[in-house]
Amino acid sequence: MRKEAVEELLKKANADWQIIEKLLRRGKLRELEYEGNTYYMRRLPPE
Repeated sequence: MRKEAVEELLKKANADWQIIEKLLRRGKLRELEYEGNTYYMRRLPPE
């Protein structure tokens, strides 16, 4: 999910960016850079 979409989702949910930071620290979420944009995706379990 693109960073802007995550921000909009948090806004609609009346939440703040700390949730994303917490998920990143716990390894539940992954931050990716692609063509100058930042994306977030959940980490998939190892096979």
